[in-house]
Amino acid sequence: MSEATCDVGCFRPDLTGDLPRQQGRPNCTDSASLSHMTEPREGLRTLKKQMAREAIAHAALQLTLERGLANVTLDAVANLAFVSPRTVSNYFSCKEEAVVAAGNNFSGLIERVRQAPMDEHPLQLLRREITEFLCHRTPEELQKSREMLQMMEDNPSLRPHQVASYDDLERQLQAVLAERTGTDVPTDMYPWLVAASAMATTRIAMRVWAQAGADADALPDIIAAAFDHVATGLRPDADQVQSALPEQAVHSRMSSSDSARH
Repeated sequence: MSEATCDVGCFRPDLTGDLPRQQGRPNCTDSASLSHMTEPREGLRTLKKQMAREAIAHAALQLTLERGLANVTLDAVANLAFVSPRTVSNYFSCKEEAVVAAGNNFSGLIERVRQAPMDEHPLQLLRREITEFLCHRTPEELQKSREMLQMMEDNPSLRPHQVASYDDLERQLQAVLAERTGTDVPTDMYPWLVAASAMATTRIAMRVWAQAGADADALPDIIAAAFDHVATGLRPDADQVQSALPEQAVHSRMSSSDSARH
């Protein structure tokens, strides 16, 4: 086997022998070609990380539903997700954080808001984008969100991690809203207030939806009713939210409340 030297002096074996050089093969000094080769690799690496994170989170939620949170270990999560315990620790600080991540997947929402038309009121924009984003989630994804929210009632240790997850999303929304409105996050309250209002409204609407046992089709109406409350100045009109729920879900929630009081 002969040996060859590339254009910049790097040493490598010539595996082609006397075969002609492949046409269009990038030269060692062709930085543009190398850049185009690197970009897909970076995209693939990011996708693999996202898939690994989601697999770990879903494994943590599944095991918690089957065994109870107290009986779940990081080793068991790693086994179910087909990764090492060290990989689990690289993505999540604890099992609680992983469980919450399975039901709080808002990946892609920030970019949707960033790319939206500029002539829309920020709060109306967030209402529309959040509703459409949740409506496009699969039934399986929505079921995971419901299970995580219901699980929080029996496992208070999950709540700080849900708060942290929403806080992180809220900070990202603040930055995007500041860009769109020409405000400054460190000194202007406006992007803080809009982001906080939208996230609090979404969080409460999803919690009502989960506790009511309503199906996925009812979620857009529940979110719309919650945003309507905010838009109209939070007038005490209980019928507005109840009307967004299926009748059987409302009765079920009322029955549960009566049972709890007795």
